[in-house]
Amino acid sequence: MASVTPNSEYIVRPAKSLEEARDFWWPQMQKLQWSRDFNDGQTHYTVAGKEGWLVVQSRDDETAEGCIVPFVYANSTGWVGFFIVNEQHRGKGWGAALFRSLLKFYADHNTGIVGLDGVAEQVPTYERRGFVTKCPLVLMVRPSASEAPLSKAVFEPEEGEKLVNLREVPQKLLVESDLAHTGFERPKLWSDEALFSRPDVYGYALVSSTDANKLLGWVMVRRMEHGHRFGPLLADLYKQASVLLNKAMQDIESSKGSMVAEIFSPNPEGRKVFEELGWVWGGVDYHRMWLNGKAPKEQDVGGRGEKGMFAIFDAAEG
Repeated sequence: MASVTPNSEYIVRPAKSLEEARDFWWPQMQKLQWSRDFNDGQTHYTVAGKEGWLVVQSRDDETAEGCIVPFVYANSTGWVGFFIVNEQHRGKGWGAALFRSLLKFYADHNTGIVGLDGVAEQVPTYERRGFVTKCPLVLMVRPSASEAPLSKAVFEPEEGEKLVNLREVPQKLLVESDLAHTGFERPKLWSDEALFSRPDVYGYALVSSTDANKLLGWVMVRRMEHGHRFGPLLADLYKQASVLLNKAMQDIESSKGSMVAEIFSPNPEGRKVFEELGWVWGGVDYHRMWLNGKAPKEQDVGGRGEKGMFAIFDAAEG
């Protein structure tokens, strides 16, 4: 898919490879300080697919000068990720061309629900393109355990619950749990290729002690450039979320660097479970916005996300 505007200075096309996508994306992550890791490029590219990572270039130079990622999930839902244009090309229509190509991509793939997370200064731009704010997200941060020692409180599973390594949980169960809380069906994300082949990725799950296929909650952690990113954190109960978060933090007790998580604010206990373990507001709130105001029922009022989603996976992928 290449979109060429007649007499224009630019072309929008899919990235030719992971390497090309990452060559533009990773320096931007470092420059913007978006708390990502080099290996996140592989994760997001795997989910987006070869046609789903769009870049904009000059008509006369193939170097990518901007990107946008129209993630499309298995149940015809989608997410807008990594909308970036180099500063020298802003205000010239390059970003608008990227966004038009993104919306066409969604139309071509019959994507019925499309969301994004944007900071306050981006909201008017997205509103002009038909997106409506439904709820805020809160960025939470915590210094390393060497700077702020972990809580000495004891967090143990309840009777009937068993704490296991996340890699022991069938990926099918993670896909089902994610779908139940977010409304996104993402088997490409919860896969070896996207995440579990990465040595930096770890996590824990609580399962029934009598039925290992009954998943009660889980947490994933992955490295970022100067620390670790926590998410998702999904659980049936607050106590379960506390056990999972505490255990995940203990595993990096000797590591340097900060911790980051993005909290699903409609769950009133989401922020609380992190604050209990020494996390504080990171000074940034996101607006969770949906095209034409249409959100998955799981993330809407009364949905399961209000009770069971404590932290999301990533603001750039929903």
